[in-house]
Amino acid sequence: VALGEALKPEFKEYGKQIVKNSKDLAKSLMENGIKLVTNGTDNHMMLIDLTPFGKGNGVFAQEALEEANITVNKNTIPAEPASPFYPSGIRLGTPAITTRGMKEKDMEVIGKWIAEVIKEVKDFELPEDKDEKAQYIKDFKEKIKNNKKIKEIKINVMELCKKFPLYPDFDILK
Repeated sequence: VALGEALKPEFKEYGKQIVKNSKDLAKSLMENGIKLVTNGTDNHMMLIDLTPFGKGNGVFAQEALEEANITVNKNTIPAEPASPFYPSGIRLGTPAITTRGMKEKDMEVIGKWIAEVIKEVKDFELPEDKDEKAQYIKDFKEKIKNNKKIKEIKINVMELCKKFPLYPDFDILK
C-alpha cells in the first residue's frame, strides 16, 4: 500500500512541500538567531545546536517547546560536549505539519516561536552533580508552566493548529 501511495503524483508534490517547508523553517530559525548544525537543510529535518546557550540545553529546549505544544526531540550534536542523556541539541522536522496542510508562510511564524522559546530558557543550566539533575529538571518543568511567554506561544500554536486540523472531516474542536 505504501509503495502504491508513493507512486502517485500527489505524494511527489507532498514530498516537495515537506522539503520547501523544512528549508523555510530552517531559514526562519537562523534569521531568529538559532544555530543549525548544517546551516540549513536539504531534507525533511534539521538539528539545532544549542551550545551557544550552554552545553546540555537540549533537555530544557525540548521540555519548554513541549509546554508550548511544539514537539521536538532532544538530540546529541556532532562533537557533543555534554552527556548523551542531557544533549546539546534538538531535532525537528516538517512531515507532520506538512500533512496538516501548513505551508512556507507558516514555517516563518513557527521558526520565530521556536526561537523565542529557546531564548526564554537559555539561562537554565544543569547542575554538575549527577544526583541534583533529576530534581532540577523536575523543578524546571514546573517553573515553565507559569512562564508568560511560553503560555502566549502555546495559545498561538493552538490557534494555528485549529486552522489545520488533523482530521478535517472530523473536527472535534467544532
